[in-house]
Amino acid sequence: MALYEYEGRDQFGQKAKGQVEADTRVTAVTLLRERGIAATEVNEFQQSFLTKEISLNPGIKPRELVVFLRQFAALLEAGVSVVRSVQILQEQSDHKYLKRALTSVKDLVQEGESLSNALKKHPKIFPSMVIHLTRVGEVSGNLDLAMLRLADYFESRYEMRQKVISALTYPMLLGVVAIAVLNVLLYMVVPQFTAMYANSDQPLPTLTQWVLAVSNFSMTYWWFMVTMVFVVITAFYFLRKNESSKYYLDYAILKVPIFGSILQKTLIIEFSRTLSSLFNSSVPILQSMTITQNILNNAVFKKIVNKSMQSVEEGNSMTVPMRGDWPFPPLVLHMILIGEQTGNLDTMLDKVAKFYEAEVEHITDRLRTLLEPILILILSVVVGVIVLAIVLPMFNLYENINL
Repeated sequence: MALYEYEGRDQFGQKAKGQVEADTRVTAVTLLRERGIAATEVNEFQQSFLTKEISLNPGIKPRELVVFLRQFAALLEAGVSVVRSVQILQEQSDHKYLKRALTSVKDLVQEGESLSNALKKHPKIFPSMVIHLTRVGEVSGNLDLAMLRLADYFESRYEMRQKVISALTYPMLLGVVAIAVLNVLLYMVVPQFTAMYANSDQPLPTLTQWVLAVSNFSMTYWWFMVTMVFVVITAFYFLRKNESSKYYLDYAILKVPIFGSILQKTLIIEFSRTLSSLFNSSVPILQSMTITQNILNNAVFKKIVNKSMQSVEEGNSMTVPMRGDWPFPPLVLHMILIGEQTGNLDTMLDKVAKFYEAEVEHITDRLRTLLEPILILILSVVVGVIVLAIVLPMFNLYENINL
């Protein structure tokens, strides 16, 4: 099966261009004719090495997905057909892979395939959440409403992550600057004074000896430190790839002071928001929990959700396995229990998500307020110690000259 690029005109006389998969060029032309496209040019798409590498991960950014869903909902609400809506979005899209996916989706829908099945053929572009809620919208006849719910869901998820990232960006930037300043002092400034003090017969202060020793070690064994950083990053990558080690690594990350707590609350938000959106769209509970489990990017939470699914299958509450696991606080369990008993589980989960969203926002704001002065203080102390270590021998030399 090869990929062919084509240009031509559709059944409405409008210009059409895109890509189609087929065994041969003749088959590609036949497929296009069946879709109502009179092709003027059909050529096999030649992938370069660079193109193949990039296409391994052709996903789109969350913000782009939100814009796509909102535009799709607006077109459907205005009475535009699904095929025409997809075509309009495909024509105005600047994203290479989204444009290609939408071309395929439009062609499949024209052939009689359902929209959800057409989207399912592009899992790297459209998440499972989009596919399942689209199917629900098709069955209920409220596809525009399903797209709006999806847009709201992904927008909330995107904004929550952006708040956490923006809160930690400045402290991280300050930390990078601190490391850069420290390296400049140790690799460029201190060595200049080392030669000067080497010609002096005066004993150097202990603090100066320590700083010079650190500088010499850094200049001599810089390759060792670079290698260690590379080894740590590589080890972390492979530990994340292995299922058993990934669980223990994710567990350890959740136990990191402050940052682990923020991650835990963020995962609770994703769990609650996803389940709430799926329940609100009448997706069956086991199917909803399976989708939620796939969305969560933490092995510890995945394992707990899997146990909850087994509990539900046995006719018990989903909170039964959660009671013995610390990642889910009592508040979450009580809210879920109330939702199960009253039949308003989607509403209760939505309240849990909103509560922890406010909690995370409060923690990140407070953390940013505290981290900035602490990092500045640490940087000031480190620079001050290095400068003091350099200046102290000068005073001794000056005193000896005066004597």
